[in-house]
Amino acid sequence: MNLKPETNSVIFGYNNFWQLNANLDYFTKNINSPFIHFWYISILMQFELIFPILFVAFKKINEKIKKDISTPVVLCLTIITTIVFFIMSKNQEQMVVYYNTFARSFSLLFGVLLALIHHKYKFKIAQRFKGLDKIIYWIYSCLLIALCIFVSAKSENYAIYMIIATIISLRIIEYSVLKSEKKSKFIDFLAKESYGIYLAQYPIIFFMQGAEIVEVIKIPLIIIATYLFSRTVKSITKKNKVAITISVGIIIIGSFFLITQKDYSDEMKELENKLNENQKLIEDQNSRFLNDENEKAKTQEEKVENNIKEVVAKPENIKEEKAKVAEEVKQLPIVGVGDSVLLGVSDQLRKQFPNGYFDGKVSRTIVGGKEVLQDLKNKGKLSNVLVLALANNGDYIEKRNKDFMEFIGDREVFWVNAVGADDPKFNQKFKEFASNYPNIHIVDWETASKGHPEYFYADGIHIKGDGVKAYVNTVYEAIYNEYWKKYEEEKEEIE
Repeated sequence: MNLKPETNSVIFGYNNFWQLNANLDYFTKNINSPFIHFWYISILMQFELIFPILFVAFKKINEKIKKDISTPVVLCLTIITTIVFFIMSKNQEQMVVYYNTFARSFSLLFGVLLALIHHKYKFKIAQRFKGLDKIIYWIYSCLLIALCIFVSAKSENYAIYMIIATIISLRIIEYSVLKSEKKSKFIDFLAKESYGIYLAQYPIIFFMQGAEIVEVIKIPLIIIATYLFSRTVKSITKKNKVAITISVGIIIIGSFFLITQKDYSDEMKELENKLNENQKLIEDQNSRFLNDENEKAKTQEEKVENNIKEVVAKPENIKEEKAKVAEEVKQLPIVGVGDSVLLGVSDQLRKQFPNGYFDGKVSRTIVGGKEVLQDLKNKGKLSNVLVLALANNGDYIEKRNKDFMEFIGDREVFWVNAVGADDPKFNQKFKEFASNYPNIHIVDWETASKGHPEYFYADGIHIKGDGVKAYVNTVYEAIYNEYWKKYEEEKEEIE
C-alpha cells in the first residue's frame, strides 16, 4: 500500500517525518514495514546535510577572530536541544518526540561536543582514570544494557533514560577510542558487525514474521539470516563482483516496481477523512445515548424482549414472524466497541441500530475496548448485547481474553473477526477460545468478505463502498439469527 510514498521517503531522507504522518509506532511488536528503522537513517542524512555547512562556517569564523566559538556554541545548542527534547516528551505523544529531527538532534550534538572537546582542548576524561579504564568501561556497558532491557518504551521517564543512555554512550565511545592495549575480540566483532545487522534486521523480520515456523526455530533463523545478509552487503564494499552484480539486479528490479507501483496516497487520505468524519458523528450521537434523560435507551432492551415474547405468544405465518423479530432486533440498544474498522462503518451501523452506541478508535486493542466498556458499565449504560470488533490490533493473549470475558459476564457478545489482523492466527485462536463460552457468537466477516477485494481500501483492512453494507448486514444477520433461534426455542416450549 505504502510502497511508493514510503520508499521515496527513505531515498530522499525524510522517512522519520513520513512515519509520523502515517502514525506508525516503532515499538509495536508486529512490524508493518521493512523500512521502519530508517527513521534513524533519515535523521542522520538530514544532520549530515546541514552539519558540513556549519562546520565550514565555524572554521572560518574561528580563523578570522582567532578564537574558538564553535565549542561554546555547540555546548549551548546541546543544552537547549536537550531541554527541548525533555519538554516535548512531557507535552507531546511519544512517537512525535521519538521521530522528530529537532527533538533527537540533542544526541548528535552531544557527539559533536565530545569531538570538539577532544580535538580542541585535548581534554580526555578517560586518561585521568588509567588503571581503572576496563572496570569503568564495563560498568558503563552494563548500565547501557540494563537500560535497554529493563526500561519500558511506555515508561513515564523514558526521555530521562534516553538522555542518560546518550551520556553513557559518550563515555563508552571515549573509552573505546582511547583504549591503547589489545581490544576485546568480542567487542571488536560487535563494533564491526552491529551496524550492518541493524540495517538488515527489520527487512528480515518483516518477511519472516508471517512464516509458519515455531518461535524457537524462527528466532535463530532470523538471527542467522540477518547476519548473512549484513555480511553480503559488507562484501559489496570489498568490490566482490558477485555481490555487486546481485545488488545492481535488485536495484534495477526494485526501481521498476517503484516506478510502476500505484500510489494509494489519495485513497488513504479519503479513508482518513472518513474516519475523522465518523469520529465527530459518533461523539455527537453517543452523547445523546449517555444522557440520563434518554429513558428510551434505558428500557429499550427490555421492551424488545417483551415484544418478541408477544410474537411467540401469538404465532402467525413464518414470514410475518420473521419480519416482526427482524424489526425488533433493529431496535436493540446495542453497544458496539471496536477499532478503526468499526469506526469506518459506525455511521451505517447506527442507521441499522438507531438505539445503539458505537465507539471506534484507530489502533484500539482488547485492552482499550475493555476501558470503554468499563466506563459504560460505571454509568449504567452497558447493554446486554455487545458487538466487539477488536481482533485487528495486537497479539492473541489467552489470559487477557479470559480476564476480558470475566468482566463481560453473561452478556451476549457478537465478536467480529478480522481481515488483515496483526496476528495472522488471531481469528483461529479466538474461535477455539470462544467455543468455551456459549455467550460468544462469532460474526464471520472474514468469510463474508472473502473474494471481494472491492469491499476494501488499498490496505485490505478498512472497508468502503458495498463492503460497508456487507459488513453491517453480516453483523445484523448474526444478531438476528441468534434472536430467531431463541424465538424458536421459546415457541417449542409453548407448543
